[in-house]
Amino acid sequence: MTLNPSWRKPTHRFISLCSLVALMGGSGLASAQTLSDDAHVAYTIKPGDMMSVLAQQFLQDPAALQTVARINRIANVHRVPVGKVIKIPRDLLKYVPASAQVTHLRCRDVLRLDGPGAQEIRLGSTLTEGAVLRIPPGCQFTMTLEDNTSVRLLSGAVVQLTTLRRNAFDPSPEVKIDLLDGRAHVNVPTKRPPGDAPFRVLTPTAVAGIRGTQFRVGFVPEVRSSQLEVVSGAVAARGPSESPERLAGADQGVATPANGMALPVEPLLPAPRFVRVAEQADGRALLVFRAPPAQQFHLSTADEANFNTVRTEGLMGQAQVLVPNFNAQARFFQWSSITDSGLFGHTADYAICKGYAAGNVLRCNVPFSFEGFNQPHFQLQKIEAGAALTVMEGPVTRSEDNLLVFKGLPSGQYRWRIEYEFLPGKKSRLEGQFELIAVPGPHA
Repeated sequence: MTLNPSWRKPTHRFISLCSLVALMGGSGLASAQTLSDDAHVAYTIKPGDMMSVLAQQFLQDPAALQTVARINRIANVHRVPVGKVIKIPRDLLKYVPASAQVTHLRCRDVLRLDGPGAQEIRLGSTLTEGAVLRIPPGCQFTMTLEDNTSVRLLSGAVVQLTTLRRNAFDPSPEVKIDLLDGRAHVNVPTKRPPGDAPFRVLTPTAVAGIRGTQFRVGFVPEVRSSQLEVVSGAVAARGPSESPERLAGADQGVATPANGMALPVEPLLPAPRFVRVAEQADGRALLVFRAPPAQQFHLSTADEANFNTVRTEGLMGQAQVLVPNFNAQARFFQWSSITDSGLFGHTADYAICKGYAAGNVLRCNVPFSFEGFNQPHFQLQKIEAGAALTVMEGPVTRSEDNLLVFKGLPSGQYRWRIEYEFLPGKKSRLEGQFELIAVPGPHA
């Protein structure tokens, strides 16, 4: 495709002149938007508009005007009535490349772009359309698009940025991400209005079309099954050969097996809840959690509250885990329950220690890791009766081991946020929360 080198993003004057209208279709939350509707933009003819001029300005090839005329049943392109709404296929529009930047990267192994001309990826690297990423085990990776949508890829994921571009009509970039293996967490912070460019995540057996929401997508190539789990908002999903869609709302999910036929929407399972600790004869501690009926459980563990380095990760048949050297320094566990159809439920983060008594309260030592963060600014809050009590807020002075350890924190709910520079003058942030549980120790 040949791009017009003089093409620029439209000014507000152009938008008011052309009176762009919404895409044909629903709003996502209000109704189940048809994914095929995203293939077109809609434009209202105004006084003074000439179809031939519009084609030269906005179509890749002026000859494509005949295609637009045929789709809209226009007999004479020189005599189109004012007020007529015409549909223009997006794949005929001129576009300019959009991009994504790597805003979080923690890897045990070097992460590289896949394919010919592979290059090493660093914090702050720019990714463009066509990039293929293979996330090594033990790697944490987040890319942020131009509209501030963040895509977090878990270790082992394989994705291709199949479409990442802008045209003159849409305020947001058009995005299509092919997930070929593993799992991706997507956060669209600003709801895309009707008429905006499509944002889709595809697997070999499913298509998810979104507006503004938080959701997760997974694909297991061994059994060719796909999973869509919605945290907030709504996502329209279907198999690649299906026309009807299933609209999953918050706390719901849709699984699609190898046959490409989406299963009914089902609720996401709650995360396992901590119950007790049982000391073992060999000195280890068995942490037992109460779990809903589930096929399996997913567990990630770490030595830091912000999971900067994931120590272990995998599927469990029971919601319990053996911990060696269980002491006053908290250990960190992230659990989720998995349905028979493969949907991952809600996650819960726990920090658990063998507490020591101070002021008649059991307490833990809680470390955070700041390795790999430039100019970090940190906030830690304790949540009590719905109110947030700030434990710390401010810049972090780097230590030799890159750890900040809070000593003597009492049990309760905590949330944290780390703001940092991924490039000079450009900032990103990570945030999370956990429940701190101090269990009685021998001196409690």
